[in-house]
Order: sequence, then structure tokens, then C-alpha cells
Amino acid sequence: MNLFLCLLLIPVILLTFQVKRIAPAFSSTYYRVKLILKNFCEKMHSSAVSDSPELESNKPTEKNDRIPPDGGARAWACVAGSFLLQFCSVGYVNACGMFQLYYSEVMLKNQSSSALAWITTLQIFMLFMFGPAVGKMIDVYGCRKTLLPFSIMAVFSVCMLSLCTMYWQVMLAQGVAFGLAAAGLSLPAMATATQWFSTKKGLAVGIVSAGSSLGGVIYPCMIPRLIEEVGFATAVRWTALLQGVLLVIANALCTSPFPPLGKVSPTAKKEKVTSGGSNGSRRGPWVFFILGCFFTMWGLFAPLNYLPEMASLHGYKDFAVYTLAIANAGSLFGRIVPGWISDKIGGFNTMVIVTGFSGALVLAFWLPLEFHTSKGGIIVFALLFGFASGGFVSLGPPCVVSLAEDRVDEIGFKLGSFCLSIALGALTGLPIQGAIKDREGDRFTGLMCFAGASMLLGSFCMATARVCKEGARLCKKI
Repeated sequence: MNLFLCLLLIPVILLTFQVKRIAPAFSSTYYRVKLILKNFCEKMHSSAVSDSPELESNKPTEKNDRIPPDGGARAWACVAGSFLLQFCSVGYVNACGMFQLYYSEVMLKNQSSSALAWITTLQIFMLFMFGPAVGKMIDVYGCRKTLLPFSIMAVFSVCMLSLCTMYWQVMLAQGVAFGLAAAGLSLPAMATATQWFSTKKGLAVGIVSAGSSLGGVIYPCMIPRLIEEVGFATAVRWTALLQGVLLVIANALCTSPFPPLGKVSPTAKKEKVTSGGSNGSRRGPWVFFILGCFFTMWGLFAPLNYLPEMASLHGYKDFAVYTLAIANAGSLFGRIVPGWISDKIGGFNTMVIVTGFSGALVLAFWLPLEFHTSKGGIIVFALLFGFASGGFVSLGPPCVVSLAEDRVDEIGFKLGSFCLSIALGALTGLPIQGAIKDREGDRFTGLMCFAGASMLLGSFCMATARVCKEGARLCKKI
């Protein structure tokens, strides 16, 4: 037992030393973006004033000129590598319902639903909570140096999961260690891919995000079959091997078009402290948007976590493990189609629609299935909810950028706050649902009502943010 704990803590300790090296230079990512754009504008201005080719050739360009190439073979190779990173990180987290079902029926059947929910909760919390810190590491060290330790940690934590037999071991290996590793793989995947594009950024983000949905389709189908044939430990080791091979390919493909920014100078730190904050007139929409994200996350993972268990309890045990794959298949399209629609009607308008649709699906579709269960109904609900929930995931960052109103000095802060609201919603939502489930026994009615009401409340908060931002004109693109 002590040996297991020591082995599990090795990558965490190494990562702690890595973070301590950048701690003196830790500053918000948003200010670094401001400095980049400021230097670039100064360079362009001086280039326009100068008529001498000799003087223009002597101007430094290695760090200030950060214009995205907007395509090319290396750019799409990076998108492919980022797709694999999402497949190995968030895609594995999306298989939470399959693990929840196995733990509740076999491995940890003496644990309550609330206790088991903490495993998924910690994964999601770590995934979003450490996003800003990982973003800083990308700024200082670059993409590849950031990816390498987290890639090793991801494979190592899955290998440790194969050795687990007790609840606290699963909590450390899958909840804490893999959750942290997923944060270190997911954010570089999104950040690096977007650096290569300007006009095709939406398409690139949609393709990269689809990797997590594909992982949510493959893992729930693959792991239960392997468990039946070779047992849980060997099945999990096979997934570790798969992730190891894919992460090697991803590390080779993922490169940034720009060199690392390095550490912030003391002068820049002082300038950052004296820089102004958010305008009070913009706080209303931002507060309501953050509340909307928080309440939406309270209920978003309820179907993904409990739909397989519900199907199993209603007599569809052999089919239960595939419900999660069906939901993630719907999410595969939900990552791309709502993004395309948002280009037509606006990101905020689309976000209000998909969050409201998600809550309505739970109350109007999933709740009746508790009393009149059918395999066809479960399939349709899983597809529709997967599509709607995928839209929420893909539309969040564009809405944050919209609320920043082109102020690059606020984007980093707002993205960090967005990640924090998602993390806190995930940290509290599933345990509350698990506690409700424990009180009801084999019933899911209270859990469904809580999840649906939470997402409808989140949609209402986002609609309020939209009205506060641009008024009640429904036809306006926002």
C-alpha cells in the first residue's frame, strides 16, 4: 500500500518542482497577450514610417511578429496531434459512466453513489481548475516541454489504476493524477491548434474538440469487452498502451508556430499591477454568464454519469455500457454544428438555446423514461443530449471572448474565471446528485429533477447576460 502511494506521487512531485520554477514569473496570460499585440503594433508602425529597405531588414522580428500562418501542412498536422491529445485526455474522462457502472456493481460495490461520484468529480475539477496554470507553463516553456511530463503522467496514472483494488487508490490514480494529467494535455491541444489559424480557427477548434467525443465513443465500447475477456487490470493496461502510442504521435505532431514567450520581467509585473481592471458597466453580463456556466455544470454530467446505471437497473444490462458511447457520438456532432450555427445567429444566442434544450431534454424526455423505460427512448435521449451538451462545451470560450469586447488585457482573466466556474460546478454537482441518489435507492427521479432544473437555471442566467449585454432584441446576432 505504501509502495503504491509512493509510486503514484512521483510524477506529482516532479510536476511540483516544474511549477515552482515558473512560480516567480507567474502572471496572468492575458497581460502577455497585450504585450505581444502592443509590440507588434509598434513594429508595424515603425515599418510604415521607414522608407529604407536596409533599416527595415534590421528590425527585430523573431518575437514580435506572431501572425498565424492560417493553414499549411504543419498546421493541420498540429490539429491531428491535438485531436489525439483530446482523445487520450478528455475522451477518457468522458467514459466516466462506464467506470461508475463497473465500480458500483463489481469493484467498489460497498461504496455509495455519492462516494463513487467523487472520482469523476475530481477528474473534471482538476481538468478545469489547473487550466490557467498549464496555460502559463505553455507561455514560459512552449508546447512540447509542457506536454511531455503530462503525457508521462497520464500513462503512469492509468497503469496505477490497473493496480487499484481500494476506493482511495482509485481516487488518487483516476481522480487526482489522471485529472491533473488531462488538464496538462487538453489545454495545450486547444491553445496550440488555434495558434496556426486566423480565418479557419472555428473549424480547427471543432475538429480538435471532436477528439474527446470520439474517445467517449471508443473507450466505453472497448473497455467492457476487454474486462469480460481479460479482467479489469489487464483491460486498463491495454488502454494505457493505446494512450502511450497515441501520445507519442501527438507529441511529435504538436508544434507551435511561435517561440515561447519566456518569463515576465519585473517591469512588466509592475505595469500589470497598475493596469486598470474591468469596467463596471461590463460586470453585469459577466456575472450572469459565470453563474450560468456554474449552474449548467451542476446538471450537465448527470446523464453521462448515471445513464448506464439506469439502463442496467431497468433490465438493459448488456446494452447499458453502450449508452455512453451513443451520447458521445451525438456530442461528436454537437461540438461542430452549434459552432457553425453560432456564426450565423451569434454565440450567445446559440449558447442560450443549447443549455435550455439540455435542461428541457432531462425533464421532458429522461424523466419519463424512469417510469416508462424503453431501449429506443434511451438511444434517442442519449443522442439528443450528447448533441446539446457538446454545444455547451464548444461555445463557452467564444462567449468569453465576446464578453471581453476585444480587450485583450481581459481575455486571460475571463478565461481563467470561466474555467474556475466550470471546476466549482463540477466539484459540487455530481456529489449532490450522488447524495440524492443514495436517499432514493434505485430511483433516479430526484437526481433528474435536480439536473434538469439546474441547467434551465443556467440557461436563464445566460439569457439574462445576453439581455444585459445587448438588450432584448431577439433577432440581433450576439
